[in-house]
Amino acid sequence: MKRGAAILFCLAMLAMTAAATRADVIVGPVDEEEEQEAKVEAQPAEAVLFERLGIKIVRKGPVNPDVETAPELVEEYIAQGFHSQEELLAKVRAESAVVVTHLVIDLSRQRLFAMNRHGQVLAEYRVSTGMRGYATPPGSYSVVNKATYAYSEKYDADMYHWMGLTRNGDIGMHGLKGTGYERRLGRRASHGCIRLSRADARYLYQLVPLGMPVEIVLELETVEFYEPITDEDLLKLIDELLGTKYEPLIPF
Repeated sequence: MKRGAAILFCLAMLAMTAAATRADVIVGPVDEEEEQEAKVEAQPAEAVLFERLGIKIVRKGPVNPDVETAPELVEEYIAQGFHSQEELLAKVRAESAVVVTHLVIDLSRQRLFAMNRHGQVLAEYRVSTGMRGYATPPGSYSVVNKATYAYSEKYDADMYHWMGLTRNGDIGMHGLKGTGYERRLGRRASHGCIRLSRADARYLYQLVPLGMPVEIVLELETVEFYEPITDEDLLKLIDELLGTKYEPLIPF
């Protein structure tokens, strides 16, 4: 092969390799309509999640622990020398497991679960994963990039609140333009990505940081939901372990 032809061949191969490996998803400027809609509807992530849960705060903060953990926590702080109801209430609430530490996408249930460090579900969302021929591959991932708007050249798709799980754009979590696709959530309907409703994608985008672990599984064996102890039961428990009389009118 002559030198000139060899050079042209090498350049052609490099071009083919670049085309094959470049990311399909192109991050673009924020869509003006979407940005305005987000400004109108956006709420603090903390308020939204715990409104759904019946609790008040999403991240580390004063939220009641679950029923099983509460007695152990109260006893631990009594042993450390905390003997007032107010002190114990504050300490126990600060240790409750309400921080989202990872996400799990269950392909069988077509659900995304936001989990705490104990593997308990704090919230769940309907999704659409890959349909036949475009199956979403199970495995361990993490959120590697985020963008309020992204565009897929391959599928000519406008995607909102993109949370990428692969750097080449093959798999990510996102909403789509319009709301017609939301009727199919809960069924396999995508080209491999994880589709969320517009509202859920916007909410999770606020909640999920870069680097958050995401597990995609065929099916979870069990699904355990986080159940916080009620205010009244927590106060009763504290008084019982302190050996004092329960007073329901103590302010929070």
